Amino acid sequence: MTDMPNTFPRLLLALMLAGLFTPQARADAQDSVTLSVGLAALYDNNLFRQTAGNEQSDTVTTASFTLGFNKAWSLQRLRANATLVDYRYQENDYLSYQAKNYDAAWNWSFTPRLHGVLSVDQVEQQNSFVDYSASTPAQRKNVRRTENQRFSLEWEAIAGWLALGGLSRVAQTNSQSFLEQSSYELNNLEFGGRYVWPAGNYLQIMQKRGEGEYKERRLISFAEVPAPFNSQIDTGFHQDETELKLYLPLTGKSSVSGRLARQERRHDHFPDRDYAATVGRVDYAWQPTGKLSLNAGLRRDVAAFQNYASSYYLADGLTLQPLWQITARAALRLRYDWEKRRYEGGIFPGLAERRDKLQSARLSVEWMPANWSTLSLGLQQDRRNSSQDAWDYKANSLNLNAQFMF
Repeated sequence: MTDMPNTFPRLLLALMLAGLFTPQARADAQDSVTLSVGLAALYDNNLFRQTAGNEQSDTVTTASFTLGFNKAWSLQRLRANATLVDYRYQENDYLSYQAKNYDAAWNWSFTPRLHGVLSVDQVEQQNSFVDYSASTPAQRKNVRRTENQRFSLEWEAIAGWLALGGLSRVAQTNSQSFLEQSSYELNNLEFGGRYVWPAGNYLQIMQKRGEGEYKERRLISFAEVPAPFNSQIDTGFHQDETELKLYLPLTGKSSVSGRLARQERRHDHFPDRDYAATVGRVDYAWQPTGKLSLNAGLRRDVAAFQNYASSYYLADGLTLQPLWQITARAALRLRYDWEKRRYEGGIFPGLAERRDKLQSARLSVEWMPANWSTLSLGLQQDRRNSSQDAWDYKANSLNLNAQFMF
């Protein structure tokens, strides 16, 4: 923490002065072209999420520049954003990198009853040290690129009834090897329907059928390496999902939305890596007054996590997010997240099953000195208690952000 007392006060002063005295350039909601600039600093006292006594602190500063475009004409709307983010690590400068992110969407409409979205996006970010660990500093820099392309359509066949369809592709690429969550590509075909009641609540069912391919893997058959010593790292998989969604406004101040799905993944060569899980979430939104609101959610997720001890994990979680809008330009936010993970599908007999409990609590205050600027300050604590002591950690962080729109 030796550099924190010097870094944060200087940055805080610079951001406050910028927020107060930047020339009165404004971004109007109807502008076709916008420019935003972001400055941030994050101090983390346990950057690599290590056990007690092995913590390493660092300060990460970022500068981001976003060029946006948003235009509507007739029944069509086109929007696009391109962002360049420069990450600088003060102590571990070998982790520094630049991220090139973008998103674009065409909200097309052939007729008022036949419409949809064509969209693409890309995000580049260092793999979280919650899940990723490296044996040497040279392997710690592992930037993940996630790309999405999607085409969807909705056809209102008769009043309230919509037919849904779509094609999507997601590609995840790691700059370093990450066995547990390898690079992959997944292509999906989607079809289903939705019924919308006059009050706005709806019920939707979708079927997704996907073909996936793991990248940069070489298939090692049982003929080359027999079980149980074969790592069973497959090169492809099939993934199907049946999904049910519901949105229900309870009162003028509250609503409930839910998702229930059955997801199955079947691998091309190693069925021991297969899984089938029921997942979903329930979210509750409540705004008792104009200044107070609460969002709460319960969830169950499944994610591939492949090594000798597991093939996937199931995660049950709870999230609470109260908000106090102190004034029109100031707000206080709290976010608490609790998650329990069960790692399943081990392929080597006798290895201990891993169970984790993760908690995260964040308190932040936001201030808008002008319509074109936002400043925020956040305090956060993250911790994990694991059945395997080597994965325990506790981390405290302080985050300062500023955003300016032109």
